[in-house]
Amino acid sequence: MTPFLRQVAEVYLANERDDIMDYCFVFPNKRSGIFFRHYLRQLAKGSPLCMPDISTIGELTARIVPLVEAPRMEQLFILYNEYRKIGGEDIDFDRFLFWGEMILSDFNDVDQYLVEPSKLFVNLRRYREVSANYLTDEQREILSRYWGEQFESPSPDRFWEHLHYNSPTELEQKFLKLWEVLDPLYHRFTSTLQDSGMGTQGMIARRAVESLRKCRTSDLSCRRYIFVGFNVLTLAELSMFELLDAKGVADFYWDNASPAMRDKGNAASRFIDRNTERFRSRYDIDTIYPHTGVEFPEIHLKGIPSSTGQAKMAGKLLNDWITDGTISDPANAINTAVVLPDDSLLIPMIHSVPEQMSNLNVTMGLPMRTTSFASLINSLVSMHLRATETRGEWCYFYDDIKNVATHPLLGAIDREGCDAIMRTLMQQRIYMLPASEAQRLAPATAYVFAPIDNPNSIDSVYSYFHTLLTSLKEALASHDNDPEKFFVSSYLDALDELRGAALKWGIEMKDSTFIQLLQKAISGVSVSFIGEPLRGLQIMGVLETRALDFDNIILLSMNERIFPRKHYSRSFIPDSLRRSYGMATTDFQESIYAYYFYRLISRARNVAIYYDSRNGATYSCEMSRYITQLIYLHPECKISHSSGIYEFTPPEKPVIAIERTPEIKQRLLEFCIPGGRPLSASSINDYISCPLRFYLQQLGGLNADNELTDYMDSATYGTIVHAVAEKVYTGWRGDAQSIKITDDMLDGIIKSKSTLDRLITECINKEFNRRGEGDTTPLVGEARVMGNLIKHILVRMFEEEKKFTPFDFIDAEHRIEGTMRLADDLTINIKQYIDRVDRVYPSGGYGDPARGCIRIVDYKTGGDKTEFTTLDHLFDPTIKDRRHALLQAFFYARAYAEKFRYDGPIQPMIYKLKTLYSEGLKPISFNKSPLEDYHEIIDEYMTRFEALIREIILSDKPFSQAECDDTCSFCRFKTLCRRQ
Repeated sequence: MTPFLRQVAEVYLANERDDIMDYCFVFPNKRSGIFFRHYLRQLAKGSPLCMPDISTIGELTARIVPLVEAPRMEQLFILYNEYRKIGGEDIDFDRFLFWGEMILSDFNDVDQYLVEPSKLFVNLRRYREVSANYLTDEQREILSRYWGEQFESPSPDRFWEHLHYNSPTELEQKFLKLWEVLDPLYHRFTSTLQDSGMGTQGMIARRAVESLRKCRTSDLSCRRYIFVGFNVLTLAELSMFELLDAKGVADFYWDNASPAMRDKGNAASRFIDRNTERFRSRYDIDTIYPHTGVEFPEIHLKGIPSSTGQAKMAGKLLNDWITDGTISDPANAINTAVVLPDDSLLIPMIHSVPEQMSNLNVTMGLPMRTTSFASLINSLVSMHLRATETRGEWCYFYDDIKNVATHPLLGAIDREGCDAIMRTLMQQRIYMLPASEAQRLAPATAYVFAPIDNPNSIDSVYSYFHTLLTSLKEALASHDNDPEKFFVSSYLDALDELRGAALKWGIEMKDSTFIQLLQKAISGVSVSFIGEPLRGLQIMGVLETRALDFDNIILLSMNERIFPRKHYSRSFIPDSLRRSYGMATTDFQESIYAYYFYRLISRARNVAIYYDSRNGATYSCEMSRYITQLIYLHPECKISHSSGIYEFTPPEKPVIAIERTPEIKQRLLEFCIPGGRPLSASSINDYISCPLRFYLQQLGGLNADNELTDYMDSATYGTIVHAVAEKVYTGWRGDAQSIKITDDMLDGIIKSKSTLDRLITECINKEFNRRGEGDTTPLVGEARVMGNLIKHILVRMFEEEKKFTPFDFIDAEHRIEGTMRLADDLTINIKQYIDRVDRVYPSGGYGDPARGCIRIVDYKTGGDKTEFTTLDHLFDPTIKDRRHALLQAFFYARAYAEKFRYDGPIQPMIYKLKTLYSEGLKPISFNKSPLEDYHEIIDEYMTRFEALIREIILSDKPFSQAECDDTCSFCRFKTLCRRQ
């Protein structure tokens, strides 16, 4: 079908070609003007044509009124100053900011809808004197035309009835006080703006109406103004249309082609019908193009359980349209549009476009808030907002500085410095890093970590960010990163503009408001793509589609709350008063978006609509109401509905395996050479679980450092419990080889609150707070809470150990370093630390070596299982809950026996701290019986152990990934080998 804009171009060229140069065509947006000019050129067919003036409605009002629209921030500053001058509440700008935004929006609406502020913001002290007929007859007549019905104004009591006027609450008193200054505030605000040669958008529109009322036809710059493609009008726009129409210099063309607009109950036709009735077209294009809007196009509707999947499916459809000839020229698919109500799909959509479509015209901008540079600035803002001053120096919270130091953009500039900061954080477990230390560690980017001396000072904040941005711009200049340099320049412009306006109007801020305003100012900036608007596939936002028509349309994200987008209206003026004065209400959005949708598809030949069919906590599979309307209210519309599953065949996961080269085999033999590389129980467990992890750590030189957290993880918790117990027992033993432990000794430590508290404090300060040995600084926050928990665990453990008294404590953190002979031809180097060694006398007879049993104790904080029925539970990597702790415990026992050539009974023991209260201290269970001596299974264990060691050191088996994916859940290398 013929595009609407081309229809208008045709009738004007056919009827007024010679005069068209004296006319001004006015459109709702710039893009529709560009396409209209394109159609004029096409229709001119190479013959000379003097082009008419082409303008948007905003540009037209700006020509009529010599005012410049003031930046939003400057409007806020002026509003705040005028509020203080009229004796408003003595309030800081920081507190004024939130509702100042609301007042600005309301003032703009007051102007856009030509409301008399003195009547709207009536003094509530006199509100009972206000008549229900507070509108003049002229105003009522205008509003009746605007609303398209006999206008009945509600009683003002509907607004005030919720207020207890005679005895208002404190909140109501504040509201009443604010409302009563809005009228004088409006007049002072607009007066100051006008004196400065500025205005709000609404204020300029109101002045344009006033100017048109006074001007003569001869004063106008064009002989005729042709308004094309409008729908919902503000009262100011409606008045401009009426005034120009009354002067005989206006013409109007309304696009109401969709069959849905013939349904008077459809929200899309609510305003367009009144407009077409009130403002007639000079040439009746409906009679020239009678085929327009006869029926709906065929629509292919598809639910896809993914947002990016919709983009992939759209790319596939574009490829299909190229194949079947629907798109005849892929390099210039100007008649095809992909419409994105959700701008987050822009990048996925661009990456999904077929290669044959070499030209794209992206009319929507890339929101700067989604860029890598914006995430760096957000991290820096968080770092400074959460910084604390300690002993005269600013310190940064570790989580914030980690986010900054690991940001890829900063890493590209100063990788060495960022790595130095991360090493320091991990090695010293620093939770608050001084700014000076960060600058010392990363001198090349010291400006990034410089403190803001006074976050409440505009000058201090400006100085930091100006230095930061200019330095980043210089650093990026050598990295060939044009987009990021553009982002830096945009931030610099916003920074300078904000500071200039604040200084100009004398605004003081605190509580980091300047930083927040800077973020707010930049959040609405979009990165525009360079392209030819009249060439290639059109990728557009909803607003860019106004007045445009395409043969092929793909419309994504057609879900409720996205199209139409959920509308949040923050206003002091409730809907009851808004309707009374003819102002826009929340239901306007419904009419606007309904019109956008139905008009967009009205002339298309092929329409594909996709929606996200996921349903969950963060997703709603509900289709847009407009799709539902098509299905149930317009059965004549041919809709094929299917569930789309994007056919994506994931690439086979590459099996990562390290082959054993001669060099690797030689390095493995170092585990057998006296004095060479040692094996530990944990490294052997690593090999069973994942040979690749064993290689990376033992041979590849990679360390799987634990991530620094602001909470006490299980490993640190276990270390502290072990350290306190060690201090208690070694304190009793002194320099002796062993010490007899009695009930009285255990009762003494249980009852000695101060001793136990001191030891716990020292250990937490050393292991968690990194304060050094013997530090008794009082615990605070989580450390204090965990200290109390650890005390309860230790007390319970000491109580449980009374079951074994009297017993001999021999050693804690017992070191075993040397060799272990496995066979005549196989001896390995080992290095172990046994948590605790003691001797118990289960059958009595304390002190009789023949009746004693050595215990090898290992503290565990997790849910390790301590029962097994077969050694497969220790050695088989395919078993999900393989007994890592038991393999380690028996290895310790064997190593201890070999070191001391001890052939007596040894009982490996796992102290499961997690279940101390529920289960107590239980021995290891083998075949459902307590294992009292490791000799019961050690021969079979050592046979399996020797075979395992031969595989590790002497076989040709590659070091491959774990067989069981569960092993990878907490592995630090999973991103390296792409295991999820």
